[in-house]
Amino acid sequence: MKPLALIIILFMGLFSTSIVQAKTHSKKRHHKTQDKKAQSAVDPIALKLIAQIDERPIRVPQNEVTSVEVVPTKSAWLAQIYILNLVEASNLTAILSDKLLQTRVFEHYLGQKSDRFLLHTIGLKEFLLKYHLTDPEGQLIPDTDNFEEALATEFPSGFVVRPALGVAPLERNHGLFASNDDFLKAIFRPDNQLYQARTLHQNIKSHIIGSVASGEAIILQDDFTKSYRAPQKLKMKVYERIRLHSFENKVVQDATPDLWSLRRNFDVNAEQTKNIEKFVQDFLDSLPEVCTTRQAWGIDVGLLDNGEMKILDIITNRGMKTAWSSYLDEPRILGAYTRHIQEHLNIEFRGFGGFLFKQNLANYLNYWQLKKERGSHIGTSQILSAMPPWPF
Repeated sequence: MKPLALIIILFMGLFSTSIVQAKTHSKKRHHKTQDKKAQSAVDPIALKLIAQIDERPIRVPQNEVTSVEVVPTKSAWLAQIYILNLVEASNLTAILSDKLLQTRVFEHYLGQKSDRFLLHTIGLKEFLLKYHLTDPEGQLIPDTDNFEEALATEFPSGFVVRPALGVAPLERNHGLFASNDDFLKAIFRPDNQLYQARTLHQNIKSHIIGSVASGEAIILQDDFTKSYRAPQKLKMKVYERIRLHSFENKVVQDATPDLWSLRRNFDVNAEQTKNIEKFVQDFLDSLPEVCTTRQAWGIDVGLLDNGEMKILDIITNRGMKTAWSSYLDEPRILGAYTRHIQEHLNIEFRGFGGFLFKQNLANYLNYWQLKKERGSHIGTSQILSAMPPWPF
């Protein structure tokens, strides 16, 4: 081969290699831009909320015993709780019911412990802006491959779609959609109910609390059944949801409710329940007192059959002087709270009503009627719901 021909071949090889490197470098540079967190509209709302929490006065324990008499119904009990100012009902408890704001606030206070307790969560609009998935008018760019790539980058182990506030009737372990394809089909429909271009840079008002919380209607969250870190594999790719109750910085003992005769995905034994209670107590212990003072929460924990746990939801009173958990209807939950408050807050529920609360017998007839109404399906659940509720 002639020297000139050899030089030309070598030059062409170097030139083609440089083109490949340039394309690769360009692609990497693109992903770096995608991964960089864009300014989120949620951040200033969360920072403002955190500033309000930091300035909250802490409830001062009382040394003298306060005696109260109360009619043995849930409504009368709740009225007394708010009269005594034991539980706060405010704008803070309203907007803290938003899952996205909850996550941001608790991430702030938990720091490096966040991953132990919480699932990675991002707002839908926040996600769209972060990965540049809309055009200048806010319309979704019709590129499902790019959308899926962004989802895989944000959630390597999979994701679920959930409402930011409240629980949708069709929501299950897999969120609002059974599969990624179902979500993609839904969001790319012109008349989709998940996202409208005009709201991209506007805070959405929640109809549940009547005000703006995170400003997001939809959140994306880690799929717990795929993102777990325990070395043991799952036997069932579902989690079991367990409701615990808390008052301030303590788990209320014996306040795990009967789930209205619903069938569980797998049995949860007494030892697992104790482990869940310890898990939630560790979470509460990791929060500052300014965050938990005068707070009563219903806390939903997801449990996998390999033992791993995550906090799925924390239910507040949504800023109203009402129940913070639908399970407060149960006599045993009211009883657990009554005994807890009497032991830790020097408040004695006396008289016949107080006796019934402490014996898990208050609100009994109301709860029995509610059980019968909710157990309307024909079959075993209807029979069980018609039976008197076991008070212990």
